[in-house]
Amino acid sequence: MDTEREKILNAYKEKILATNFSVGEIKEVDGGIEIKTSYAEGKINFYDVNVLIVEMSVLNIADGENKFYLHFEPKDLNYAEELFEEMIQSIVELQYKQKVKILLSCSGGLTTGFFADKLNEAAKIMELDYEFSAVPFHKLYDVARDYSIILLAPQIAFHTKKAADILHEQLVLKIPTKTFASYDIPEMLKFIRESLENWNKTTEERIIAKVRAGLIKNDAKILSIAVMPSFNGNRIAYRIYKNGEIIFEETVIKNKLNWLTDLQDILDTVGSRCKKFDAIGIATAGTIRDGHIELRGKIPFEINFKKIFEEKYKVPVTITNNLKAAALGYYVQQDKYENILFVSHPYGFTCGGLGIVLNGKVFDGKHNMAGEIRYSMRKFFPAEYWQKEPQTDLEQVLDGVASEILAGISVIDPDIICLRSEMTPDLEQVKDKVAEFVPKEYLPEFVRIREEEIAEYVLLGQMILSLENL
Repeated sequence: MDTEREKILNAYKEKILATNFSVGEIKEVDGGIEIKTSYAEGKINFYDVNVLIVEMSVLNIADGENKFYLHFEPKDLNYAEELFEEMIQSIVELQYKQKVKILLSCSGGLTTGFFADKLNEAAKIMELDYEFSAVPFHKLYDVARDYSIILLAPQIAFHTKKAADILHEQLVLKIPTKTFASYDIPEMLKFIRESLENWNKTTEERIIAKVRAGLIKNDAKILSIAVMPSFNGNRIAYRIYKNGEIIFEETVIKNKLNWLTDLQDILDTVGSRCKKFDAIGIATAGTIRDGHIELRGKIPFEINFKKIFEEKYKVPVTITNNLKAAALGYYVQQDKYENILFVSHPYGFTCGGLGIVLNGKVFDGKHNMAGEIRYSMRKFFPAEYWQKEPQTDLEQVLDGVASEILAGISVIDPDIICLRSEMTPDLEQVKDKVAEFVPKEYLPEFVRIREEEIAEYVLLGQMILSLENL
């Protein structure tokens, strides 16, 4: 390590180790830094790979999942300190999430409310990290995202499958009838413990990649990046493809996104670790035009991402709307359909978007606005619909998704509709809603895209668009 990098590293470590952190301990271990609390473990590692790279991560002890992950080159000490403060903030926030939060629901919330009180009393006596609440079923989706486990009373157990599809990141279970009827507290706690153990065993299996690019052959080394904003925490997934195979992949997890800085950190770090790549592909939400990104005013439109990155990294840069990349990603991994409508309506959003592939090619339109369905949807829904975010009314979301599909069908008459919408998991219900306006014989095929699949399609499609740009 040269003198300048060593100076930066020592100054940064000194700042971190001098931090007043009342809820835990910060200490230097084996050249890195550990931050420990009773509910979270933070790690800061330093790597010297021609440049100095800082890697930060925060593990939630309660569920064993990373809640914060990023890496960057500390050129600017002030910026490095800001990222450390963001890391500390994510740890502090976990202080209020370390308990396993469990939500009970029944028709009116009265019987589950009584049961939840008794379970909280037992958990306190037994020193269990469980916290129980109850809610009537009609309010379930308003609050469910704040809980790890959802328990439905027997009288509404027929909603279990649908709720599990909508709340795919949570464990959704039917309370055993005998246990519920007798308010059997010990049996209920045993049921929760065993169900949670089985759920954790299969977590990794649920997120295993379903789409691989093994049939795509090219010697170019492509860095493909998918920016996925969400109500549940923002993720930037990225991979390096060579000969259609994944040779490196990681995901940055942050509460707040700074598009330009976060992307530059990834590009700098990957360049340091993996040396040269031949092209960069970035897929993100929003309208992409002439290298600029517009996302409902959240990104300064005057920033020309393409120009900045091409000048700095000296390789071609392709920036695409992530749904267009997803539509292409779906197209290339099958050989049956030529015209594809990819409809995405993420959880909590008032409006989704469309990705379109026509005759095997991504359709952009004159201003890259093809698929920006929000411009037309505002004509058909009242102002109060748009003012509620997150949007959790299932009937309103069903109406919105059906309207988005109708717009796409009436214009391009696709072979298949790929639907990503956690809050409308029943495809038959969606098709029936659309069929109120379009004869059933004119409906295309439908396929449901799960939340954990979409990044696969986006990264694959963006890689291919980058190859085409080469």
